[in-house]
Amino acid sequence: MPDDHLDLQALPPKLQAALERAWPGNPEAQRRALLGPVREGGWRSVWPDLVWPWVPARRWWRPGEARRWRALFEWHFSASRRDILEQEQGPRLFDPAQPFFDTPLTRPQVALRSPAPEVFSDAEYWGIAMQLFNGDLPRAEWTVRAWARDLVARKATQRGWRRDNWWTETLAVERAAATGDLGSL
Repeated sequence: MPDDHLDLQALPPKLQAALERAWPGNPEAQRRALLGPVREGGWRSVWPDLVWPWVPARRWWRPGEARRWRALFEWHFSASRRDILEQEQGPRLFDPAQPFFDTPLTRPQVALRSPAPEVFSDAEYWGIAMQLFNGDLPRAEWTVRAWARDLVARKATQRGWRRDNWWTETLAVERAAATGDLGSL
């Protein structure tokens, strides 16, 4: 039984409603949606730090903008796994039957552990494995180990501009390899 420090009933009502629409009657999936890192613009964890679309003081002064952000985050809640081309590839990301990373508030059936914890957290590894490699764990593990060696060699293991630049470059290469479009490099 998950720790009850994350009380789903204490969330803003509109956030509760969105979670219930995405995961009716499934508190484990709802907790994962709140706790899981989701790619947005780069590889940064957006939950729970960016629960702000649901906070009236942030962006809610413009109703159109508020609707846009609400739609974006509801899409994240209910997102299916997608590949680097943003094509839907299978089961929904936060489904309790899917691998996840251990948190004090979730109980995954298959817990993912980073093969390079000194460089990538378990959460980052989950994001890479499920969102870049469509749940192909052997391929994700091999790639993460290679990426970790590259980050260590570049002295870019810590958060900051070096790591951000590395992510941008790496994702561009992955996208070019997936599309065959080398012009974007």
